[in-house]
Amino acid sequence: MLKQVKVKVGDESINGSMHEDELLIANVIDVGDVINVDGKDREVLSSSIDYRDNVLKINLAKASKPKKEKKSDGKSTKG
Repeated sequence: MLKQVKVKVGDESINGSMHEDELLIANVIDVGDVINVDGKDREVLSSSIDYRDNVLKINLAKASKPKKEKKSDGKSTKG
């Protein structure tokens, strides 16, 4: 399912679309190692340009989830 997202680059925000871990945005930015999607930094694995539509396809690393920590009594808690 395609999800609409906000991508922040410096002081500028642009609209994009996400499908699983693939981000599609207009080819108007230079891609670095990390990109901010909906307020969360995501690591860029690779990117390519679809010249037919001038769209940038960016493959992102899986979003990390907070790790659960264990209390001294052995029960888990949110981290």
